[in-house]
Amino acid sequence: MLPRDELVVAVQGLSTSPREGLAFRLILARYAATALSSIGSLRVGGRYNQRDRFEALYLASSPVTALREVEALVETAEGLRGVKGPPRILLSVDYRLHAVVDLMEPLALQTLGTTIAEICAPWRALNAAGLAAPTQVLGEVVHDQASIEALRVPSARDPSTKNLIILPDRLLHGSTVRVFDDSGLIDAHLP
Repeated sequence: MLPRDELVVAVQGLSTSPREGLAFRLILARYAATALSSIGSLRVGGRYNQRDRFEALYLASSPVTALREVEALVETAEGLRGVKGPPRILLSVDYRLHAVVDLMEPLALQTLGTTIAEICAPWRALNAAGLAAPTQVLGEVVHDQASIEALRVPSARDPSTKNLIILPDRLLHGSTVRVFDDSGLIDAHLP
C-alpha cells in the first residue's frame, strides 16, 4: 500500500461507479431491532476502519461468505463446518449506491500500490500492537474523501468472493440500503 500522503492523492484519482444488488449480513439475533447498525464497527474496529474513528457497514456477496466472515462457518479438512454459537439472523440486504470504488479491479489495486494478498492479510495483530492495518489507513483515507460511499473488496476468508464496505455517513442523496423482509418483522434501512 502506498504511504498515507500518496494514498490521499491516489484515492482522489480512483474512479467510482454506481452499484446495486443484493448482499448479506449475519447479525446476532439480539440485534434484530438495529439490523443495519454499524456501531459495533465503531466500537471495536474492522478490517477497513479503526476503532472510534468512523462506522463501516460490512456486507457479503453470498450467505456462505457472510457465515465465513463471522466464523460461524469454517473450512476444515472435511470441508465447511458450522460452528456452535449464539442465535444469529441472516439478512438479505438490497442496496443502490452511486459511488463505489471496486478494489477487485486490477487498475484500482495498482493505483493504490497494493495487492489482493495485502488487502486480505491479517489485521488484528497490528491493532493489538497499536498499529493501523494498511486496509484501515485506506478506509480512513476513503472516508475522508466524502464522495465515496463504499468499497467493493475481496473477502479475506475467500478472496474469490466479494464484500461491500458501506460508509453510512457518506451515503449520497438517492442511495439506499434496505433489509429485505416481506414479513414486516425487520424494517431496517439507510438512510
